Amino acid sequence: MKKLLIIGGSKFIGKSFIRYFNNNKNKINLIIISRKKITFKKKNKYIKIIKKDFRNISSLPKCDFLLYCLRTETKKKDDILFEIFKKKLKKLKKKPKIIYTSSGVIYGLNNKKKKISELKNLKKNEFKDLKNYKKKWFNQKINLEKKFNELSKLAYNIVILRMFTFIGPSILNQNYIPSIFKEKIMEQKKININGPVNTYRSYLDEKDMVEWIIKIFKKNSNNFGIYNFGSEKAIRIYDLAIKMTNKKKRKKIVLLNKSNKIDYYVPSVVKLKKCFNLKEKVNLNKSIFKLMKI
Repeated sequence: MKKLLIIGGSKFIGKSFIRYFNNNKNKINLIIISRKKITFKKKNKYIKIIKKDFRNISSLPKCDFLLYCLRTETKKKDDILFEIFKKKLKKLKKKPKIIYTSSGVIYGLNNKKKKISELKNLKKNEFKDLKNYKKKWFNQKINLEKKFNELSKLAYNIVILRMFTFIGPSILNQNYIPSIFKEKIMEQKKININGPVNTYRSYLDEKDMVEWIIKIFKKNSNNFGIYNFGSEKAIRIYDLAIKMTNKKKRKKIVLLNKSNKIDYYVPSVVKLKKCFNLKEKVNLNKSIFKLMKI
């Protein structure tokens, strides 16, 4: 049976994989390394949690697939962890296929109602309106993309996924817009929308996300590649709030920013879908229903 190792699995992606493996039959063993405690309701012989700081593990478990999701606060820490990772990786007798989860934030602010392509040039002036934490995150993600690109030259099969936005039960209690909206709804508080009226996002269901990643791993290919990863179905944040509340409670949704500026954070995933034969199976209405009933 194939083995999938996730490094840095305490957040949304790791939780999504655990939930998926608990609810679906799999032909893969899941191993997660996380220094934070991860709890899940069902015991599953196909899931193994290694609760340790990644730096303190003497060697990586044998694996066929490796998903690198580590995030730190600074570029310096990223560099230190990557060098530790590379040394441990080289000790493995068999080279695993690797996916690094980067981010769509590297494209900066998109002020046109046009899906973002991987071919989009990364221009400095597109980052002037971004919040400082996003500018910092951009620098960190670009830095790690370069490092994984270099690693691919050592005969490692590497795919970089520029992750956009997602929805599902595993986002709860985290800083994601659908999670924040649900919290306000449950507390019967107003939903304050800070961004411009024309702020668009797209939400790929976590079940689709997991299935897509597994399918990418299983695809026989030896080429280094960078792909956008997410849904192409755009929705205004305001309209998402309406869907999550229901039309009768529109008064509880407050637009604080009446600017007509466009913020269109929606990927083109034509390249990804074509290369790996992927399709979205879960529509947004179903995703919202699942999220709200938990």
